[in-house]
Amino acid sequence: MNEIIVIGHRNPDTDSACAAWSYARYKNAIDPERRYRAAVCGQLGKQAKFVFANAGVEPPSYLKDVRPRVADIAEDAGIHLDQNDPLKMAFLDLDTPRLSVVPVFDETENFVGIVGIHEMLRHFVEGTVKSRPFYTFRADNIEKVIPGYFLKRAQEEFRAPIMAGAMALDQSAKRIDALAPAKPIMIVGNRPDLIAMAISREVPALILTGFEVGETPDVDLSGFAGSVYVSSCDTSETIRMLRLSLPVKQIMDTRPLCLAHDELFDTAKKTLLNTEYHGLPVLRNGRFVGIVTRASFIEKPRRKLILVDHNELSQAIAGAEDAEICEIIDHHRMGAEKTSTPIYIYSKPIGSTCSIVYSHFRMAGIEPDREAALLMLSGLLSDTMLLRSPTTMPEDRLYAPELARLAGVDLQEYGTLMLSLTASLKQADPMQMVTGDFKDYAEGGFLVGVGQVEVGTLADMSEVKANILDALERVCKERKLSWALLLVTDIVSERSILLCSSWPAAEKEFAYKRLEENVYDLPGILSRKKQLLPEILRIIDAIGKN
Repeated sequence: MNEIIVIGHRNPDTDSACAAWSYARYKNAIDPERRYRAAVCGQLGKQAKFVFANAGVEPPSYLKDVRPRVADIAEDAGIHLDQNDPLKMAFLDLDTPRLSVVPVFDETENFVGIVGIHEMLRHFVEGTVKSRPFYTFRADNIEKVIPGYFLKRAQEEFRAPIMAGAMALDQSAKRIDALAPAKPIMIVGNRPDLIAMAISREVPALILTGFEVGETPDVDLSGFAGSVYVSSCDTSETIRMLRLSLPVKQIMDTRPLCLAHDELFDTAKKTLLNTEYHGLPVLRNGRFVGIVTRASFIEKPRRKLILVDHNELSQAIAGAEDAEICEIIDHHRMGAEKTSTPIYIYSKPIGSTCSIVYSHFRMAGIEPDREAALLMLSGLLSDTMLLRSPTTMPEDRLYAPELARLAGVDLQEYGTLMLSLTASLKQADPMQMVTGDFKDYAEGGFLVGVGQVEVGTLADMSEVKANILDALERVCKERKLSWALLLVTDIVSERSILLCSSWPAAEKEFAYKRLEENVYDLPGILSRKKQLLPEILRIIDAIGKN
């Protein structure tokens, strides 16, 4: 897989989504040999949607998870059969290493079936069991497979049994008459009497053997309505090759078991191993994607990821533990899992991941276009709350006006407009408010979840706090957390209210002013990462020591 996915944390905020998009743009510019694709693993909020729409670009694509799926291993080697192609072509294709089945298509390139070893065996075994099987013949295929030439060419396609003219005239005539009303395709040597008899019986085609080039039978063919083909092979070889000229549609499986492109690797592996098939087609909305064989499942594929705005698997997209982490671009505390090989990590205590991404553009001497500049500016201003957050660093203050100039916007005007698109406590769904930007932290044997939401006012907190507290209790139970908290930040007054699920042992350690049960006043607290998290980790450490 040559694609590398650049993705932020679950429940992406503006900085996370903009950083993923911009870093993918940067990587595609410096590394054209690979394809970098930005993605998100959660729904974008109102502010992020505005940012991408305002920039005039599509937001990162949504990915539910990065667990390996059938599409990751499906192979399309370019070996396709038309349903009218001769069986000989199928045999040649199946001789290709790792190919157990060959897909078959109709004239309009629609997938119509497969041909594999099973279909071949069934066809040729059936031909030895039935006394006189019927076959579909095509003039084109006879010419492609059997060396020789047509003396007369009639209908392009017909069905008939095969008969060799090797017996005495009367015996051959009796055999043909016994098949009535069916008429066989006749393979006969230089036997004028048999040829004339077959013509009189109106067989659909004659294949002549034992003739020299340019030699014609001593029989009047002018009134014969069927085809006459002169084979360069002897009779035995001609019969063998004739059966290989049959069109693929004669034997293909028209209703094979198919796998959906998004079926999980492990599920698809079990499906294939529990069937008689050695390979299965993979379809996406009815369209052919490729083939998987038993050999395809020997080694599980791994998606390649670049994590931005996070470094812990607990905050990463589902399935990240099975993926290959190629890079980490972040500005949070380090809690990354160990990797099997060295990887590029750029982590810095700075206000925004977008600031780090822009620093990479600068280091590479690449000036971002207007769209990239506007997105990086948006992520920077969102995460630093228009440069007012205590997480804001000198680099953020340096980069913001540079990006505003490249984006062609007024820094204060654009930032004020963007930050005005914050949640309304009364209008927002409590569960969405809690989980919209929610991060889990594992520390000292405890698992704690902390969310943050930015609002324009805290005036209506009293009307919604009961519902928020209920939502926190639900999240705590569903995610099996020791503690769930939500920091509600008024970006205008630069004040926050902290709500939390019940954990008396932790709450008695809080240094914040308690307004009422499970509700605390945090004036001047704007940053979950720099101001709130250290206090939470201190409390957990204190509980662990008691």
